[in-house]
Amino acid sequence: MRRDPLEIMQKMLRILEHEHEAMSINQIAKRTGLHNITVRRYIRIIELVKREPNIDVIKTRHSIILRIEKRRVERER
Repeated sequence: MRRDPLEIMQKMLRILEHEHEAMSINQIAKRTGLHNITVRRYIRIIELVKREPNIDVIKTRHSIILRIEKRRVERER
């Protein structure tokens, strides 16, 4: 049975919030009951999101809007 991605992310973040030490993929998988490939995939998502400096989530009455502000690269003169 396929799990809800939100539930997977919440499980991983809950474990990481309570630990004061770095954890390996296998340790996270063991503690959450998730497969290590699943954990690895979600870590890639976290890495992707962390690269963006500003992601705004705007909730309106009928929709959710995401806006990403890209970093401005200064050109060398």
